[in-house]
Amino acid sequence: MASITKRGASYQVQVRRKDNRNISKCFKSHSEAKAYARQIEASLDAGASSLATIRQANIPSLLDALTRYEQEIIPQKKAAAKELSFTRQWKAHKLAHKPLTKISAQDLANHRDDRLRAGKAPSSVVRELAVLSHLFTIALKEWGFEVANPVQKIRKPRVANARSNRPSACELGLILSAITNPEIRAFVSIAAQTALRRSELFALEWPQVDCVKQLVLLKDTKNGSSRTVVISSKAAAELQALRGTNQAHGRVFSIRHIDTPSKAFKRAVEAARGAYEAQCLKLKLTPLKGHLKGYRLHDMRHEATSSLFEKGLSAMEVSAITGHKTLAMLSRYTHLSNSHLIARLG
Repeated sequence: MASITKRGASYQVQVRRKDNRNISKCFKSHSEAKAYARQIEASLDAGASSLATIRQANIPSLLDALTRYEQEIIPQKKAAAKELSFTRQWKAHKLAHKPLTKISAQDLANHRDDRLRAGKAPSSVVRELAVLSHLFTIALKEWGFEVANPVQKIRKPRVANARSNRPSACELGLILSAITNPEIRAFVSIAAQTALRRSELFALEWPQVDCVKQLVLLKDTKNGSSRTVVISSKAAAELQALRGTNQAHGRVFSIRHIDTPSKAFKRAVEAARGAYEAQCLKLKLTPLKGHLKGYRLHDMRHEATSSLFEKGLSAMEVSAITGHKTLAMLSRYTHLSNSHLIARLG
């Protein structure tokens, strides 16, 4: 028997028969879905083909599967915007018009190698493949398509997540000075003081902020649990200044896209490095190799976490602020400065 269910902006037809797995397909209109359901049922009743044969004939292309995935699955995810960026990449890929059953492990191994040769970070390639892997899993388990997951058959690039980059106070000051947008400058500065994730700051709303009590309530975090973050008086003052320039309701930051602060930060690092090299050239000095190089916005979370330890907070106190669930994860974000350790040793 066929059933039609509205799924977001589309209509899903599901056909079931006893002792057989169902087949399903999505259509833009109810009339198209209804006509397809009648066609399949008539074919089955006439004995023209088995459900398995029909199901195999209706395997969607990667492009069609991605469209359905965007409509039904991505809206349920926290990182929906980032997921969409990956599905759009796959839609533009040369494999997009192949049926899911025709996409092989070799195809994806070639894609992996091409991306790495082009200089793409291993972590980005892993995330691209992870989105595709989840799509194949959904297609098999929820949409009823007989498809194997080719992503599971290839080696994933090795990702070295550990980073020890932490800007000095001087470097951070130069980077902040190079950010021309005052709101983005405040975004970066607050991130470097509070250890709030980029996504947490981006989504932050004024009802969550108490500048007087120096508290920020985070309701929906990356690890799924809410937490209350105690912030410094300086961070509270910067937030209060934003309250005076932005509307005192809704989101704290009016930045429209979550990637905007990261891109601005990268440009600021490059500008600060360029100014530093020009100054060295003028003074006939050799620029330090690592000075003002290689930093990214997420390093501000490392900076804030390390600073909290240097201020004397315990591991439990720091984890309450940063939201790290384990000491192992917390240690990855902690890089105490040599000068601080020397001062402690005496």
